[in-house]
Amino acid sequence: MNKTNRIVYYLPDYGITRGLDFGYYRYTSVQPKLETHVHQNSTELCFCIKGKQHYLVDDKLYQLSGNDILIVPSNTNHGTGDFPEDKGELFWLQINLDNSSEALCNLTYDQSNILMKQLLKTTGVIIKGALHVKVYLEKLMGQLDDFTTVMNQIKANHLVLQILLTTIELSEKSQSTFRSKRFALIDEYIYKNMHRIIYVDELAAILKISTGYFKTWFRTKAGITPKEYVNRIKIEHSKALLLNRPTITEVAFELGFSSSQYFATTFKKYTGLTPKSYIGSRH
Repeated sequence: MNKTNRIVYYLPDYGITRGLDFGYYRYTSVQPKLETHVHQNSTELCFCIKGKQHYLVDDKLYQLSGNDILIVPSNTNHGTGDFPEDKGELFWLQINLDNSSEALCNLTYDQSNILMKQLLKTTGVIIKGALHVKVYLEKLMGQLDDFTTVMNQIKANHLVLQILLTTIELSEKSQSTFRSKRFALIDEYIYKNMHRIIYVDELAAILKISTGYFKTWFRTKAGITPKEYVNRIKIEHSKALLLNRPTITEVAFELGFSSSQYFATTFKKYTGLTPKSYIGSRH
C-alpha cells in the first residue's frame, strides 16, 4: 500500500457514481487541527485504523481509537475542535446523498436507496470494527493507484459497496463498550502509579496473562501500544498540573518522566505544543 503521509482520490474521476473523496493519512506526529467544515448533502465515514483522533461534530466531541468507525451526518459542522490531527492511521470515504441523478455504484435506484437508508441509521455513533474493513480500504487504494482498465473500475465500485456493506454489518452487531472491565483495571492501576514508570509486564500481570499475549490483545482493542496508552493518560493529566505547579520540571517528575526534556518531547508529540506554549495559551 502507498505509504504517502496523506493522499486523496476524487472517486467520480474513477467512474464511481455517488462517490466523492476517498482519503488516507498515516502521521507519525501530530498535525495542525482540522478546521470546522461541512459536507453538503453528503455523509463521511471515518475509519480509525491506528492511534487516536478527536472529532467535534456540531457540539458533540467523539474520541476515536484504533478499530473505531464514525459516520458523520450530512450538512453538519465538524472538525477536530481544539485538538490537532493526531498521530496514527485513518481512512475516510464521502458519499453523495443526492440520488436525483444517479444511483450509488451503478446499483438500481431501489437498491441504492435501501443501502444508504440502512447506513445512515448509525450516524453519530462510534462503531467497532475498522480493522475488519481495512483490507477492503487497502484494496480500493490499490485499484485506484493502478487504474488503467474497465476491470479496475468494476473492482473499485465493488470494493466501495463492500466497505459500506461491511460497515452496516458491524453496526448491527452488539457493540461492546471500549471501557471493558479489563480496561477499567488497567486505568485504575495507571492512575494509582502515575508518579513512576509503568512497565508493560505489570499491566499484563494485572490481567493474569502473558506479556506477549497482552501486547497483541491491547493493540487490537486500543489501536495503540500499552506504552503510548500510558503516556497519553499522563499527558492528559499533566495539562491540569501545568496550570497549578510552579515549574514544568516538577510536573515531569510528578508523572514519572526521567527528565523535563523527555516530558516536553512527549507532550509535544501528543498535543502539538510545548508545555510552555500550552501554559501560555491558557493564560
